[in-house]
Amino acid sequence: MNNIIVLLFLISSTCNTLLIKWTNTLKGECSDGKWRYFQHPVALTFLMFLGECICFLIYKTIFALLRRRNDGSEDNNLLTSGDREFRPMAMLLPAFLNTITTILLLTGLYLTYASSFQAIRCSTIIFVGLFGSIYLNQHLIGRHWSAIIIIACGLTIIISKDMLRVEYEQTSLAHPNSNAVLSGDLLIICASIFQAAKMTFEEKYVKACNVPILQALGWQGIWGVVITSLLAICMNYLPTPISPFNDSTREVFDDLQDIFSQLQSNPWLLVAVCIFAVTTAIHGFTSLAIIRFSSSANLVLADSIRFYFVWLMACLLEWEYINLVTIIGYCILQLGLITYRRATILEWYRSILLRIARNRYAEMTADPATGVGGAGIPTNRPADII
Repeated sequence: MNNIIVLLFLISSTCNTLLIKWTNTLKGECSDGKWRYFQHPVALTFLMFLGECICFLIYKTIFALLRRRNDGSEDNNLLTSGDREFRPMAMLLPAFLNTITTILLLTGLYLTYASSFQAIRCSTIIFVGLFGSIYLNQHLIGRHWSAIIIIACGLTIIISKDMLRVEYEQTSLAHPNSNAVLSGDLLIICASIFQAAKMTFEEKYVKACNVPILQALGWQGIWGVVITSLLAICMNYLPTPISPFNDSTREVFDDLQDIFSQLQSNPWLLVAVCIFAVTTAIHGFTSLAIIRFSSSANLVLADSIRFYFVWLMACLLEWEYINLVTIIGYCILQLGLITYRRATILEWYRSILLRIARNRYAEMTADPATGVGGAGIPTNRPADII
């Protein structure tokens, strides 16, 4: 069952990234008659939370059917199991953090490459470790700090290369200039901070209270709809004279009047946003399931695998080209992620030292006449040498 959840998580999250990037490459007729790229991060965030609200309806429907089937008694089902003493206000904070995270991520994805978007999102593991040590009493040891340094080096290579390849890879960029790409990459890093805080809170609350996943996700969607609606009204009148954040009729951050005219003029935009609403609901459910049954750090590791699918599809769609430097940067990034959870480098280092110590001990105890090492080499002696 866990493998199915991880598979659904990878498929839905990959679809989310590709769908949003696809909408960013499509144009629609705005209210002033000009054709512009579809860039509405607040509206898409509202649509994401609307998809999560569907999970609340599904939870209530399944719970009612199970109660009716069992003559009023509860049934231990994976979708409805958990503590019924649930405070909806507890999901207000993660809904707020998720709102800020999603708006920043969608804005960053609009400005940068899809593969870089997914790779830079791996920086969340850094802030998950820091927040986990503060709020979850998780201790960061030497291998964790080594992994953080390796991840930072990989991110530096990827961001530096993004500013250079903008000269020959412009298919998926609405604003092909290095400043816009750098702004998008930095926005993704800022979003990772809020996302790490959200994951840490969810891990602490969902595990401690044993909340039903569909119920928690549904209430997060309800609060998210309320928060995003208020924020959409503000962003609809917030002037942004700085390009590329003013690509709308009235030069505001998110012009709501342009949305309906763009959707009407380009049916493919409507298809993309409808599929996005469904996949976000699946993505939200599987994310909370992984956090509940595992940890937020393992969620980031599972999310890092998405890079291969996103990068492969971006190359097949001819949005991007195979870039050796970017691949090297991501390999370093992946090595840091593996080191953070598995301590690969440290295990290699210890195994090498242990082998050297055993060889030295065998030579010291060898019989001078026969040259054969002593039998029964103690296992505790090399450990003392290390």
